[in-house]
Amino acid sequence: MSDHVLVWLLLEQDGAALLGLRKAGRPPFAGSWVLPGDEMPEEESASETLARFARDQLDLSVASEEFADTINLVEAGDAYAVNIFRVTGGQPRFRESGPYSDVRWLTSEDLGDATAYPMPEALRRSLASAIERRPT
Repeated sequence: MSDHVLVWLLLEQDGAALLGLRKAGRPPFAGSWVLPGDEMPEEESASETLARFARDQLDLSVASEEFADTINLVEAGDAYAVNIFRVTGGQPRFRESGPYSDVRWLTSEDLGDATAYPMPEALRRSLASAIERRPT
């Protein structure tokens, strides 16, 4: 059983997915490229967490959401069940005060470069698969 449930947003544009580089010292996954998202509090549903994070951190109003995948990750002895939702809703804008030091649209080719874009391998595999089967 996972210690934590995370809700991550899969935003896509022109064959690329938006990822953020977690700030050093900002666990979980500090210094790694991950999808934008947050831990789901017990009092929120996944949809509520998605909408809150999108509004507060991305200045984005979610137009649609679709469950894409669940991956299980472990970091520093903590287990995370990460629920990934494909989201549409406009052009996101990150807040500098948020948990990311950089954000980029990454293609499947970029995802193959583990040196330039360190991330949990389960996420890398999930993203490669999601980008390949992206709805048109």
